Amino acid sequence: MLEFEFPSVLSLQRARGQLLGRMSRELATCCGRADVFRCLGRVALPELGDWCDLDVLQEGVLQRAAAFRAPHGAVHGPPGNAPSLLAQRVARSGRPELCQGPCERVAVLLSSGEEELPRVQAAGPLDCMAVPLRWGGQLIGVLSFASREPEPHLDEDALALAEDLAGFIALALELERLRQELERTRHQAQRQAADFRTLLDVIPVGIGIAYERECRYIQQNRWFARLHDLPLDSNISLSAPDTERQPIRYLDEHGRALPPEELPMQRAAATGQEVLDVELDLEVHGQRRGTLVISAVPLFDEEHRPRGCIGTIQDVTARKRATEAQRFLAESSAALSSSLDTEQTSRTLARLCVPALATVAAFCGWRPEGTLGMLTVTHADPALQPLADEVARTFAIPEGHPIHEAMRTGRPRLIPVLEEAGDWYAGGEAQRQGPCKGLGIHSVMLIPLATSHGVAGVLVLGSPERACTEDDFTFAQEYAAHATYAIDNARLYREAREAVALRDEFLGIAGHELRTPLTALQLGLQRLVGESAVPGEAARLAKWAATCQRQGERLGRLVGDLLDVSRITSGRLPMVLEEMDLSALMEEVAARMGQELEKVGCRLVMKLQAPLTGRWDRSRLDQVLTNLVSNAMKYGQGRPIEITAGATPEGVRLRVRDEGIGISPEDQARIFGRFERAVSERHYGGLGLGLWISQQIVTQLGGHIRVESVQGQGSSFTVELPRWVED
Repeated sequence: MLEFEFPSVLSLQRARGQLLGRMSRELATCCGRADVFRCLGRVALPELGDWCDLDVLQEGVLQRAAAFRAPHGAVHGPPGNAPSLLAQRVARSGRPELCQGPCERVAVLLSSGEEELPRVQAAGPLDCMAVPLRWGGQLIGVLSFASREPEPHLDEDALALAEDLAGFIALALELERLRQELERTRHQAQRQAADFRTLLDVIPVGIGIAYERECRYIQQNRWFARLHDLPLDSNISLSAPDTERQPIRYLDEHGRALPPEELPMQRAAATGQEVLDVELDLEVHGQRRGTLVISAVPLFDEEHRPRGCIGTIQDVTARKRATEAQRFLAESSAALSSSLDTEQTSRTLARLCVPALATVAAFCGWRPEGTLGMLTVTHADPALQPLADEVARTFAIPEGHPIHEAMRTGRPRLIPVLEEAGDWYAGGEAQRQGPCKGLGIHSVMLIPLATSHGVAGVLVLGSPERACTEDDFTFAQEYAAHATYAIDNARLYREAREAVALRDEFLGIAGHELRTPLTALQLGLQRLVGESAVPGEAARLAKWAATCQRQGERLGRLVGDLLDVSRITSGRLPMVLEEMDLSALMEEVAARMGQELEKVGCRLVMKLQAPLTGRWDRSRLDQVLTNLVSNAMKYGQGRPIEITAGATPEGVRLRVRDEGIGISPEDQARIFGRFERAVSERHYGGLGLGLWISQQIVTQLGGHIRVESVQGQGSSFTVELPRWVED
């Protein structure tokens, strides 16, 4: 340990030099702030006392970085603690301070506040000092010392030595800061270089880079390598030596292969001028890969001499194809919109595809009898059109056939080699060797025409000369997407005509249905007027009054049904939920309809579980029950009607069963539609709204309704509802 010889100035200077020299050597071996801190603890203690604190500025706030205590000089206490009052004063003033004791003021200065003061007092410091750490005229921290010797240890010489020591520490911390900043800059540069490499890899543009003026070696990015279908590390320069040159050619608009010196990158590197937007066709291994737009800019050295270039390559094949497609679609749109007839539109759709998209085009859809077939086939060769028509009539498309699957799934399919699709000739060898053989189709594309209402049909495009490519497939789908509008418009036009016809039919039925109760009501009112003038005709008056009441109620129900159609369609069918007894409601409906049941000769049998309480809309359930019983009376042919109601684990179940004419399986799927009925309106009245309205009400109440029926044996309508419906 170095001992100070206070009586001798020479020995003091020698000790001071030895201490600073040792500090310089120790700091030279430090790697990182932690090493600098440990070096400070080893060298400064106990020569400058047995207590040392290092506080540094962190984002403008003075914080404890390290603390050391003799004899071992190890780091003591966690970093980040508050600095002492002495360190804070020196940081504010920027001047060193020395406080010689012993006195109470030393402990106060070495504590950070009242909470720490007792611990500092217990340590027994006798004197203390603090010096600022500066670099470049800026404060970067404070170095504090204290001694606990039997007698005061610190003086002006010690303070001067501490200032010299602070200079060493400030230099070491600044060098460490610069090292860390350099390391961060290096990492940042590495990340930016990695980001740049990633950008070159993922950017959907070809990049070529040449680092010498002759462009003998051109490096490519991944996108350009995929376009070339060559390894990434390939030299794609046409100026390369023969042993390195790749099978690449660039063709101008006349189909001429450009020599290397005429290529954009070679021109830019040779002349030092930009070469922009040169359109060339790329050919690799003798096959066209697409159309490119190439631009090149030169790279310069320190003396502004060309030293290479960077080229960008854009694939504009799709853009050119889109331009051609737009022209084709513009011409075809007028033809497709010339007719709103579905059959005519499908024929036009197939006719426009040849020869622009295929040699043979067929439009497949559903025939009136419900089978899938080729509705029209068009051939580019008029001499083969009769054979194409024969294929349309005879070609079988059963379930599982590729065309059937495209119609079912709506997914397009490319079959490059038709012979490899073993399920294509579903008609067997006879179909393979029949008219299809005469057409000689080698490759086909199946393009479904998907509308908002499903697949309207499948466009089959075939070529006898070559295999259809992915580009053909994409173009065909683009055409089909536009053609779908024409098909959909034709469908909408047909549906609009059918809707108009349905409207006219409905208005006729509604007029008849409304006129019947109105006529009976008018007749009843006339008889009431006549009978009222004859005394003693009270019974007959009551009879006619009851007739008028029934016809008025019937008229009200018809008008109510029409209003409900409007409410349901607009989503405004109101529901007033209340606790009620479904069995009691059923008995009320039966009592109200008793006279009508008696009139048609239908005996009503009710098997009701009572009470059957729940939370529903009473008036709407009354409407459902009335519709179901009216239906049973209408089609029951005077036979008994059975109504059962009971509880289920999920809620309640109500069933209305008749023994009437029944409903066919195909009609069961549609009778819940609006204006639908299973029989002719000429034989059975009604607007065709009752079951549709009933289904809408039951659904809104959270339940469902279904029918079970066998023709000639009657029908059973079942309603299932949850007990407690929430608002």
